[in-house]
Amino acid sequence: MNSHSDQNERQDTPDIAGLMRDGDDHLRNGRGSRADACFREVLAHQPDNLDALHRCGAIAFLRGNPHEAVELLRRVVPTRGDDATVCGHLASALMACGQLDEAIAYWQQTLACAPGYAAAYGKLGDAYLAKGDIEASETAYRKYTELAADDPRAYVGLGRLLHFSNRNQEAEDALHRALELGKGASDVCLLVGTVLLEAGGLDAALELFETAVRAEPHEAQGHASSGLALHWLGRSDAAEDAYRRALAIDPRSALALKHLGVLLQERDQLDAAAECFEKLLETNPNDAVARHMLAATTGDTTASAPAEYVTRLFDDYADRFDEHLGTISYHVPNLIRDAVLEVAGRDRLAWRILDLGCGTGLCGEVMRSLAADLAGIDLSARMIAKARERKVYDSLTVGSIDDALEGRDESLDLIIAGDVFTYVGELSSVLTGCARALPAGGLLAFSIESSDGGNYQLRPTGRYAHSMEYIEATAGASGMSVVYRLDITLRNDPVPIAGHIVVLSKTA
Repeated sequence: MNSHSDQNERQDTPDIAGLMRDGDDHLRNGRGSRADACFREVLAHQPDNLDALHRCGAIAFLRGNPHEAVELLRRVVPTRGDDATVCGHLASALMACGQLDEAIAYWQQTLACAPGYAAAYGKLGDAYLAKGDIEASETAYRKYTELAADDPRAYVGLGRLLHFSNRNQEAEDALHRALELGKGASDVCLLVGTVLLEAGGLDAALELFETAVRAEPHEAQGHASSGLALHWLGRSDAAEDAYRRALAIDPRSALALKHLGVLLQERDQLDAAAECFEKLLETNPNDAVARHMLAATTGDTTASAPAEYVTRLFDDYADRFDEHLGTISYHVPNLIRDAVLEVAGRDRLAWRILDLGCGTGLCGEVMRSLAADLAGIDLSARMIAKARERKVYDSLTVGSIDDALEGRDESLDLIIAGDVFTYVGELSSVLTGCARALPAGGLLAFSIESSDGGNYQLRPTGRYAHSMEYIEATAGASGMSVVYRLDITLRNDPVPIAGHIVVLSKTA
């Protein structure tokens, strides 16, 4: 009887080795879905099979599901922490999830396992650059070029870092070297074009993207990238055509879906925009940017914009930010300064000031003359780099509002937040943190978009609007009171956006 039972069990157990071989064959030949099915069948019978977990994690990452990839790969690393490939895959997934400190740690572990792994230095440089650590980023990129002097990607990374540091001639030299080594290859044109796009060189970027399309007309990435450059150049009809060409080739193209959705949202075609964001979420349910924009286009008010959304938005926007504000009648920094002086008097100097969401430093520039110490913090490393150019801050940090307020008990006289709370809906914890950082009589000055109904609402733009009734109630609950309010037009973008300049004072 036992023999018969053992025979049935053997018949029910699949050929694990055969499934792994079949999965690897599918993977080598670009059949990712079939490969994934093989490896997941292995996991159904052997949940701790490290090879299957590793491969499923790698496939999840390639499919645009970095959070799932992290979950799977974390189960592999404790046993295979000396495997450079495993550590590198986990580092890439963590980077895509915005978990930069852990990504850096695993890239360093990757390099400890494989010191000659040149491309890992490039990824490490990317992670340091995302954190705003220019020196560490340059060291990593230089090591990449040293180990792989003939790899155009090494010079693309270095060029990005140099543009980020405003060493533009050095950046151009590095990117020119990348193009020389790439010899017109589509992927190199796309990489260099993306760096130029980030740096504000829209026409040059478009030219490279169009070169990539001519070289590989059946690849979606070139069309989607051309669409983005056209979009930023204000050629929205041509941009839409390019996005749709990309989607005709690859209906799951994340770049095309995201930016077509944004373009349609800008045209107030909210149902069509929502459809784009829904398709993005079908591919990657953890995409914070798509989830936020879907909520915005469908009228679903959330508590705040995800940090990942804000970071990406302003990293992309940094090189065009000041120029754009100059076209939309934007005067918030000066209005905040005037409001503070109206409340505190024009003779008071030597403030200890924290500029929340400092951006490129527009508020810091007008507040410098009032400050004994001026600190700025922003989620976007590219914005911080721009703020550093102004040379008005005593310290600048890449981080969140919570990071900025941590350990600041009664250490500040004034907190300013110009167009920051437009990315935060629920303000109770923020105002409580600000109150804790201020002594009695300390001030918080900020701008908001105005809402006529309810407490706050998420608008189709992806920004939040707040009612003054909500501000007054939330301020009171946090130990502050409204001492100044000015009703204004925040900007014309392209229609007038109504808002308020508000100053709160901490009560005794």
